[in-house]
Amino acid sequence: MACSASTLITFDDLPASIYEGSGLPIPNGYAGLQWNNFMYFKPGGNPLVTQSGYINGVVSADNVAYNNLGTPASFSGETFDLNSAFITGAWNDGLQVEVRGFQGGSLKFDRIYTVDTTGPTFINFDYIGVDEVSFNSWGGLAHGYLAFGEHFAIDNITITAVPEPSVFALAAFGGALLMTVRSRK
Repeated sequence: MACSASTLITFDDLPASIYEGSGLPIPNGYAGLQWNNFMYFKPGGNPLVTQSGYINGVVSADNVAYNNLGTPASFSGETFDLNSAFITGAWNDGLQVEVRGFQGGSLKFDRIYTVDTTGPTFINFDYIGVDEVSFNSWGGLAHGYLAFGEHFAIDNITITAVPEPSVFALAAFGGALLMTVRSRK
C-alpha cells in the first residue's frame, strides 16, 4: 500500500484582503479542496476583532479561516483523511461545533466539540476515508466581546490524501486473483 504525505492547511499563503482584517472566501481548489461558506482573514488588522477569539485562534501567522456569518460550512474533495485542526470560538465560550465526515454522501463520523474564545483547541479527528467534512456551530455564552454570532475560527488543518488504486494495480490484483482461482480448479 502506498504511503501518502500529510498536508498542513494554514491559510497563510492566501492573498491578503485589500482591507486588512476583512474576510475573503477561500477559493475553490485551495489545498485541492472545494470550500463552501468558509472565509479567511488576518484578524490582527481589524480593531473590532482584535478583541475576539479570532485573534486567539491564529496558530500560524497570519490568516485564520472561519464559518461565514456563523452558518454551516464545509469542504470536500477526493477521498482524504481529516487528521486534526485547531478550532476556537470567535465570540462565544462553550461554543458547540459539530463536525461530520461523509463518504459518497453517507455519514461516517459525527462528533460535537466544545471550544472557547481564549485559545485554540487542538482536535485530533481521525476521520478516515472521507470526501466531505461539514461544520455546524451553535450555543455558548458571549465572552464579553461584542457578540456577532456563533462563528468559529479554524487554523492548521491537517489532511492526508488517500491514493486511488491505479488501473495497473487493479489489473495486477485481478490477474493474480484469476490465477489463484484457476490453480484451485
